[in-house]
Amino acid sequence: MRGAWIGLAGILLLFFGCTREGDFANQPPKTKLAIESINLTGDDRLNSVVRLSWYGTDIDGWIIGYELSINNGPWTFTKQQDSTFRFDIPAGIDTTDIEFRVRAMDNDSAVDPQPAFLRIPLKNSPPVAIFDQGVFPQDTVRAVATYRWRATDPDGDETITQAFVKFNDGNWFEIARNRALLSFVIPKNAPNGLGSATLYYDNEDQPQAQTIDGVVIGGLNQIYLKVVDIAGAESEVDSSNTFFFRPVRNDFLVIAGQPLSVTNAYRSILDDINIEYDFIDFGVNGGINQPKFWNPTFRLLSTLYDKMFVYSDPTPFQNATTGESGPLLNFITPAIQRYINIGGRILVSTSFSNNQDVSPIAGTFPIENRVVSPGLVRLSNDSSMYPVVAGAYPELEPTNILIGIDPIIKAADAEDFYRGRITRLQGWQGDDLIGVRRRQGGAVRQVFFSVELHQFNKDPQALRDLFTQILINDFN
Repeated sequence: MRGAWIGLAGILLLFFGCTREGDFANQPPKTKLAIESINLTGDDRLNSVVRLSWYGTDIDGWIIGYELSINNGPWTFTKQQDSTFRFDIPAGIDTTDIEFRVRAMDNDSAVDPQPAFLRIPLKNSPPVAIFDQGVFPQDTVRAVATYRWRATDPDGDETITQAFVKFNDGNWFEIARNRALLSFVIPKNAPNGLGSATLYYDNEDQPQAQTIDGVVIGGLNQIYLKVVDIAGAESEVDSSNTFFFRPVRNDFLVIAGQPLSVTNAYRSILDDINIEYDFIDFGVNGGINQPKFWNPTFRLLSTLYDKMFVYSDPTPFQNATTGESGPLLNFITPAIQRYINIGGRILVSTSFSNNQDVSPIAGTFPIENRVVSPGLVRLSNDSSMYPVVAGAYPELEPTNILIGIDPIIKAADAEDFYRGRITRLQGWQGDDLIGVRRRQGGAVRQVFFSVELHQFNKDPQALRDLFTQILINDFN
């Protein structure tokens, strides 16, 4: 038995005595790419966005991660086994090759001494620029044309370096790449023919210093758009709709928000008192002429006029861009606030529905609310609305009996202007104020009626006298 143990010890001594240092040293891992080669040349190359995957094996341990290197750059550690890369194509170069290396790392921090390698042939893809056709302005545009645009690039939107627009056969004008909304404004009273336009970005109040040439004032126009990427590749040129660019010709703007019969009544009055005006019909055909962007389009347009007359009713319109629905006054109110702040003057004649919320217009116009009460109000054709201020303001009677009138509560800084000899029905209670006005610096800046003035035409001359006193005397 003792001899057996001696023999076993001898065998073990022989075994360990023959072991050399390094016989059990760690073996480095191996690395493989899912794609071993990309055999593409010429124009048949990849764009700069490439998805790659890889894996590693280790016979005496496990893989803890990988190190990546691009174009012999520094090694970067990751635990991922795939990723989408957006490679940079040097400026001014159309094609390039990317050298991609990956090496596995094992649990002893040993890395593959022979990293997996892939040469990636790339070709720059041209960018794309388009106008948003869904919000093109109508065929005829008064003074302000607003467009929305966007651009993309398969190699990454950040590779787009320049954007340009031009009118017709004019020169290309560089625009900011990050401003999606462009408003072009032609000068007030500009003569018909070739001219220029100023550019406003988004909702800014100040235009760009340089003007854009090639604009046909009082004629047909088309706007063109293109972008350029870092490699100098240009997008295909996109074009807007063709539109007639009509300039501002007068200091007075009339805005219609009611049917043609009402428009004819008001235009007849204005023509009779010999006042010159520009006219926009937002009420025709369900409001098709409304601007796609009330701000900035209508806001910029309003600044070109000294005074306005707006007539409307509770008819709801839908904004083509936002889908929002509401009466015309709701849409114009934000622009009117700025208009008043710069000295504009405005006359409004409107009416309300039974449940209408007037908070969107309260404060901007000289009203706080409408009188809300059970029952209703009538103004008969043998009654009248009458002024409560000094001056040559006429008393007016309607041709027909008016039912459903909404007297108003004036704003704190407004003054009473007209009241109605109303009949209160079915328990209705409240004030009879139907006309208010607001002054600024002593001058009348706003006049607001909660009745439709064209209905008070029993004496046509009296109605003409009211418009003469407000639009010509008060507003001047």
